Amino acid sequence: MSGSRRSLPRHSIASIKSAIQNVARFRWLIFFTGQFANFANNLVGSSLSLTIVAMIEKDKIINTTLDSNNSTIVMKPTSGKIHVDWSHVDKDHMLQAAFWGTLVMSLFGGRICELFGPRKVVSLALATTGSVNLLFPVISIHSFYGAYFVRVVQGLCAGLIQPSTYVVVSRWSTAYERTLSNGVVSSGGSLGNLISLPLSGLLVSSSLFGGWPAVFYIFGGFNLVMAVVWFIIIYDTPEEHPYLGEEELEEILTRRLLKSGAPAKISWGKIFTSIPVYAYLLPAFTYSWVVAIVINQIPSFYEEILGFSHEANGFVASLPWIVSMFSALVGSTIADKIRRKNIVSLSLIRKSFTAVGLGCVSLGLVAITLLKDKRIAVVLTLGVCKGLGTLSTAGYAANHLDIAPSFAGTLAGFAGAIASIASLAANEGAALIVGNKPTQKNWYKLFYISSAINFCGVVFYCIFGSGETQSWDPSCVRRQSVKSIMSNKSRKFSMKSINDDNNNHQNEPQQVQADQQNHPHGSVHHVTISTDETVEFQ
Repeated sequence: MSGSRRSLPRHSIASIKSAIQNVARFRWLIFFTGQFANFANNLVGSSLSLTIVAMIEKDKIINTTLDSNNSTIVMKPTSGKIHVDWSHVDKDHMLQAAFWGTLVMSLFGGRICELFGPRKVVSLALATTGSVNLLFPVISIHSFYGAYFVRVVQGLCAGLIQPSTYVVVSRWSTAYERTLSNGVVSSGGSLGNLISLPLSGLLVSSSLFGGWPAVFYIFGGFNLVMAVVWFIIIYDTPEEHPYLGEEELEEILTRRLLKSGAPAKISWGKIFTSIPVYAYLLPAFTYSWVVAIVINQIPSFYEEILGFSHEANGFVASLPWIVSMFSALVGSTIADKIRRKNIVSLSLIRKSFTAVGLGCVSLGLVAITLLKDKRIAVVLTLGVCKGLGTLSTAGYAANHLDIAPSFAGTLAGFAGAIASIASLAANEGAALIVGNKPTQKNWYKLFYISSAINFCGVVFYCIFGSGETQSWDPSCVRRQSVKSIMSNKSRKFSMKSINDDNNNHQNEPQQVQADQQNHPHGSVHHVTISTDETVEFQ
């Protein structure tokens, strides 16, 4: 009977609604969409490292001799499948192609997204990446240079996608969740590698679409779907989004570090003379060197030296990315919790996570040279140590959001360009050291050099890194009232009135009083905004 129903008190309904909103913040849908954009992009970027082994494999028995005991491993031929006539050197050059595109576009991609917004830019980039990926199998069979051009185009698109996701983070995240939101978005790269490698291994060994071409068709199609999803969900700023609640919008605008309004002008001279900027960029180079080795060279090492098949190669090569994804999220969560409690400075947090994460990577590369032909031990050691490297997501990799939140996309673009240079250098180094003579000794030389390079980045960042917003960033002197932020928006807030009766107090911390009519107790909340990251609700 309807008359016997007991309705909940208004304050109970409000409490339930508030609890739901606290758990399901709309901005996290934005961050996870950014994660999947990086995921889609990395599906295409990393899949070639394993697929290319199947592409160039001829219809014959492959014999691989191990240095330690001169034993021979016989691998199954792939009879009946189409192959390309590329040498090992051609393979290394093809793996470099995308990095050239990323190098060029990353220099401008971050700033392009800051000026024109990430919504249309990323949608177009994802659609382009997916479209040319569908064409790659046909083009690669007929022309090495045509396939090379396709990879360059995909690299150009990656140079737009990656920094754009960090523009989204800088605009949508609040001060004490920027590490975790950055970790969520960046973990899409690890997730892409995690799915790409084992799935590629299965597809190249199947008969679907002729084997290895299936990798490009499926991953290309996913990028096209993701382009549509991105355009539907993502808007350039929180103020523009039609589905964002008023309460959450107010929370974002008052608690984020970034200033609202038009993109700020960049003081290039101050950026290029800033030591913390270089401290952020150097580990981006050194760690990206290692990542390039793991993505592009380790599958060949596993096959040529450890003797893994295509199927097994895909699964064992994915282990670092399983650990990477969880390390990034766990590390970012811990870093934000420490930051909220103000136990230590943000600079110390960034340096600690960088030292632990990247230090594990350097140790792991040396350790696998001591394990020789113990295949399981090598795979586990490399997987865990490289995976723990993404603890640096809460370290230097989030530092662009600290030192220059107004130009997070620009700095992320610079880091992407630096990463591309590192990747190119790493692949050239692999070609010179390993080349067409993939002996165990040559592979170990490459690992020693990579370990030393990575450790240099750790030391430099721990000495010169900073977690403080730099003086040349407009957010360093942020003094805005909620009224000035929201006065240009065409939406009505629950704030009934704003007390701004004395314009002579411009030099004092500005306070806004809002009378919330719907609050069951009619209480008044005072919001104080100052130059600090914090916003006090009294």
